[in-house]
Amino acid sequence: MEARRQAQAALAFAASIVESSDDAIVGMTLDGMVTSWNAGAERLYGYTAREVIGQWPIGITIPKDEQPQILKRVGRGERVDHYETVGVRKDERRINVSVTVSPIWGAGGKIIGASSIARDITHRKEAEAATPDRDTLRYVASLAAAAAHEISNPLMVIIGHAELMADKVGTQARGQIDEILEALSRIQEIVMRMERVTRIELSEKAPYLPEMLDLIRSSEPELPLH
Repeated sequence: MEARRQAQAALAFAASIVESSDDAIVGMTLDGMVTSWNAGAERLYGYTAREVIGQWPIGITIPKDEQPQILKRVGRGERVDHYETVGVRKDERRINVSVTVSPIWGAGGKIIGASSIARDITHRKEAEAATPDRDTLRYVASLAAAAAHEISNPLMVIIGHAELMADKVGTQARGQIDEILEALSRIQEIVMRMERVTRIELSEKAPYLPEMLDLIRSSEPELPLH
C-alpha cells in the first residue's frame, strides 16, 4: 500500500511539472492523435486541451508533410532532437518552434506513442534574420564613406582650379566653366550624401538593371540632390 501511494505521488509530481512547464508538451499516438496537451501547449498554439485531445490536429505542431516521417522514426525507437520547424496557432499565425519528439514506452518495452516538447524560437529567428541586414548596412555604409573620402580630395582640387580659370578666360569659356562647376557641385552633393548612408534602399526606377543603392532614400535628408 505504501509503495502504491509513493508511486501515485511520484506520478502526480511529474504531472505537475509537465503542466507548469513553459514548453508545449504534447502526447500523441503513433498515428498523430493527441492524448495529452499541457498549459504550455495552450499558450503556444492557442487551442485548449478540450479542443485537441482525441483529435488529429494535422499541421498544428508539425507541418502536415513532415509529421508522418517523424512519427515513423519515433515508432522505430528514434528520438528527434531540436527539430526546427513551423507550427500554426489557432489564429492561423505561424510560429517558429524547436521540437524534440521522443518515444513513449509501455509495458513490455513496446512503443505506444510519442511525446513532443516544443519551444517558441520566433524571436531568435527574427534576431538571426536581422543580423545579416545589420552587417550588410555596416559594410555598405563603410564602403560609401571610404569612397566619399577618396573622391573628396581630388574633387576639391578640380573645383579650385576651375574657379581660378573662370577669372582668366573670356565670356564664352566662362559659361563653359560655370557648367563644369555646376556639375562638380552636384558630384560634391552626391559625395556628401554617400557619407550619410544610414539604411539600405534599392532603386526602383530601372527594374531591367542590376540592383542599385538609392542614395536619396538611403541617406539622411539634409542634402537635396538636384
